[in-house]
Amino acid sequence: MKISIKLAGGLVRLFQQERMMVEIKADQNLLILIDTLETMLPGIKSELCDDDLNITDSINIYVNGDNVRYLKDLNTALNDGDQVNIIPAAAAG
Repeated sequence: MKISIKLAGGLVRLFQQERMMVEIKADQNLLILIDTLETMLPGIKSELCDDDLNITDSINIYVNGDNVRYLKDLNTALNDGDQVNIIPAAAAG
């Protein structure tokens, strides 16, 4: 199945990519997608996840507009045609 990925902010500058299509097997989750992204963009997994495989506090990930923190985090199921947005969290002072 094909998943559309959009990176934002510093991630675009760091990985020189803004939009891409990623193909993964059916019935997979966000963690599998991130593992696949790691093969395409080495180092992205450590930008998105901590050592315990939790999404870092400085990153927000949305699947079809829903924040995965309110779904099943990295265990959020993906479907063909899903849109995944990966956005660095904004800090205000």
